Amino acid sequence: MEKKRADIDDLLATFSSFIKENYPENGLFRENLGALLEAKKGRLSPESYVDSLERNVVFLQELIMEGEVFLDEVLETMNEGECALEDGAGPPLEALEKRVKESVKGAKHAEILAGGVEGILGELALLKKEDAPGYVAKLEFNYSYLMTLRMLLFELFNVIAEIRKEYVIDRIDEAAPAHIMNHVEMTANYFLGNISVGEVVEEKGGVDPHKAST
Repeated sequence: MEKKRADIDDLLATFSSFIKENYPENGLFRENLGALLEAKKGRLSPESYVDSLERNVVFLQELIMEGEVFLDEVLETMNEGECALEDGAGPPLEALEKRVKESVKGAKHAEILAGGVEGILGELALLKKEDAPGYVAKLEFNYSYLMTLRMLLFELFNVIAEIRKEYVIDRIDEAAPAHIMNHVEMTANYFLGNISVGEVVEEKGGVDPHKAST
């Protein structure tokens, strides 16, 4: 069967529709994340709470970075039979998480955090030395952001795996990975209340391979 054709914006519109249909509205989403942090704080000592956040932030940051590399690979091959998502997104994503967990286990997360010179980890390394209360608040903020970004990025791979079964996706060029990640990051910031709905790319078009269900 000959596949239909769509483009990157159709892919993103389908992703946005899937998230809208399957995730709680942003206020409830933030409440759920806040409850998760409060539960963690309630069952751990202050020192263990900070250590847990540090471990999670480093793991999630490394996972997102590896996820972006994987996205490049997927986009390069998504219209071919040898795409990494040929058998669905589950197996490669599980392997990705396992590999990243291995890379940050034990004391490695502390080394990675201390060595941060830019971005999220760089800001945290500086705050840890200069502003202890601010450091904990920043850890909580980054934990929430990275956890949200991880969920959305993995959902994107699930959507791509479904779409590619029935569609050839056009306009995959060198700008496509950054364009897609920008959309995913804006969606994460919307769910966390960092930007308003008007700042998120509006849905238009979209495709319907069983509504890209995962």
